[in-house]
Amino acid sequence: MTRIITITSGMEGVGKTHLAVNLSLELVRRGRQVGLFHGLNGKSPIDRFIDIQPLAERRKQADAEQDHQHIISRGYLGIDILSCELPLEEWTTAPVDTVMQCARAMDVEGSYDDFLVDTSGMAPREQVCCCLASPVVVLVVTPEPQSQAEAFAFLRVLQLNGFSGELCLMVNKVPYAMDASDIHLAFNHEISTHLGLDAGMLEVMLQDDSVSRSERYRQAFSAVFPESDAAAGIVVVADDMDNMSGEQSGHALLSYWERFIDLARAPIHLPGNALLEDPDIRGEEGEMDAGDKTGAAGASRN
Repeated sequence: MTRIITITSGMEGVGKTHLAVNLSLELVRRGRQVGLFHGLNGKSPIDRFIDIQPLAERRKQADAEQDHQHIISRGYLGIDILSCELPLEEWTTAPVDTVMQCARAMDVEGSYDDFLVDTSGMAPREQVCCCLASPVVVLVVTPEPQSQAEAFAFLRVLQLNGFSGELCLMVNKVPYAMDASDIHLAFNHEISTHLGLDAGMLEVMLQDDSVSRSERYRQAFSAVFPESDAAAGIVVVADDMDNMSGEQSGHALLSYWERFIDLARAPIHLPGNALLEDPDIRGEEGEMDAGDKTGAAGASRN
């Protein structure tokens, strides 16, 4: 069984990809087999941050070539970095057999210990569905009020669509740890009062210029600056995840993708009795309203 963790936020630029890569690397250091999914051609492609290399296919479950032809496997310091040539937003309209081939081939190792999903750059529907399908969701925010407001709006959408996973909050890019504690308390009060949700708190990630410096080398900051505050924070995040994932930790990876497919082909509810509609699914019923086009991350707090 695989522990599946989806890393998300209400807006771009809060540090999801850095967290996904460095957390994956720390889990590998602990002797775990780790897969990291990141969509191709996103707004923040993973190869912008690290120098990833082609990875020889390892086929323990499926022997048929067609089961793997849609999956791109690359590697970085022991992490399997996986992408699908068929974009997730096309999984709603592609033939079922093709989509299921992608889903089956995702687990190239047969059984990852940990599988992380980085939602950076995903379209709103796919981001929402990845989170709804995931047993554990890490929500990343920063001290900026807009980041927290967008995160609240995103959680509202998840709540409207029956989110039942374990929610963890990570406050990133904070100058002082005490600030993050205050943010967590205030944010948790808001989502508990208005959404009936509760978020456990992960280790705070302090502002650290080693993160931006590591990008110049196209390496994970915990690899090139292992003594940095950011690298120390990642170690504690991994500890926190081990303590918080509990009963949600073990799932079949194929079941995750099957659930994603079902969710992606169903309506996504937004506040105000609106739907996040996909023109490819909708066919010729008409154009989307302007409000629908804003997607899940821009949903109001009504």
